[in-house]
Amino acid sequence: MRESGSDALVVLRWGLRRYVLLFVACLLLGAVAAPYAASKLTPPATAEALVITQRLDVSSTVLPRYAEAVFNQGQVAAAVAEKFGHGLSVEAVIPGKVSLVADQDSIVFHVVGTDPDPKTAADLANTAADTFIQALNAGGVGIGAFGLQSAAEPPAAPEPGLATKLAVPVGVVTGIVLGLAVISLLLAIRRPVIDPPGVEDATGVAALGVVTVPRIRSGRFAQPEKFPGLVPVCRRLLGLGLPTIVLVSRRREKRARMQLAVVLADVLQRVRTVRFTGPDELRTVVEQRRAALRAEAGPPVENDATALTVVDGADPLELVQPPEQTCAVLVARLGISSAALRAAVQEHLGGSAEARVLLVRRKGRTRGEPPAAPSATEAPEPEEAALAAKR
Repeated sequence: MRESGSDALVVLRWGLRRYVLLFVACLLLGAVAAPYAASKLTPPATAEALVITQRLDVSSTVLPRYAEAVFNQGQVAAAVAEKFGHGLSVEAVIPGKVSLVADQDSIVFHVVGTDPDPKTAADLANTAADTFIQALNAGGVGIGAFGLQSAAEPPAAPEPGLATKLAVPVGVVTGIVLGLAVISLLLAIRRPVIDPPGVEDATGVAALGVVTVPRIRSGRFAQPEKFPGLVPVCRRLLGLGLPTIVLVSRRREKRARMQLAVVLADVLQRVRTVRFTGPDELRTVVEQRRAALRAEAGPPVENDATALTVVDGADPLELVQPPEQTCAVLVARLGISSAALRAAVQEHLGGSAEARVLLVRRKGRTRGEPPAAPSATEAPEPEEAALAAKR
């Protein structure tokens, strides 16, 4: 039994392999989002045009308030929107694109243009300053005279800051942390069962072990050597000393269960007399393998006292076996959630002398035997043969 600390690391390592695409998606999200956020956080360029008071006919105290009123009355915004708008509303020009800085007791006004492009920022400031001067001079005598002191120049392009340079590595680290957090949360919610001790912790039912089931096309059946972990499972089943073994599963593990039923009967009939109960397709494969075994090693010694019955639980009626002589084996995929496994145990196990859980891992692809042909003892009925001849 492993310590709880290492259990968490083992589960996390399994989760990273199981949800590798989710982890990669989080990693890419962090690597892309960080530079994008850094570009959005970079302040836009600003350019400044200076407007000077050439003659002042009013008190310098009221001049800043008067200048702000003229700047905001609409002429400046309309001129900027007409030249640079491209759908920009007048209300969005001030202070989004241009703004005025009027210091108290100062005869110089700062007209500021703002835009990500330095040249456009300078053009905005100059257009706003020219319109602002015209509006100020429209007051004539009694207010004063105003002119342009200096036009706005495009500011120098800023050098990439430290934040921009670190955006990609920071984004990668953020993506890794995000991926680990998402997978850890998912594992905490699902509580997957990834080893035999986890089966007993989740359900109280002992596990036979873990068997790797190869991925093959439907209707084909692989040889026992393609199922790592099968031999220890057979030894444990023989050690229980019960004459009947019933394989059951949820619907989604049906194909894996059928594969296991065939290879389990194949391995056990090498040391015991085995009677197989299940669909015709599976019985035909088991009979053909039994015939091949007899041709190779000779007919086995029949012993009804040690005979085993292997049942593939496809039909509920086939599951009615003497409970005191039955070992019910639930086939469940490795990584099943604890809640789903408990529900499957409650539904499929119970009432038998022994109950076990067999974890299966789907891995790789292999070439299996082609679908078995009907044996001579299972020749088609005359009516079926006639229909086949017509087809």
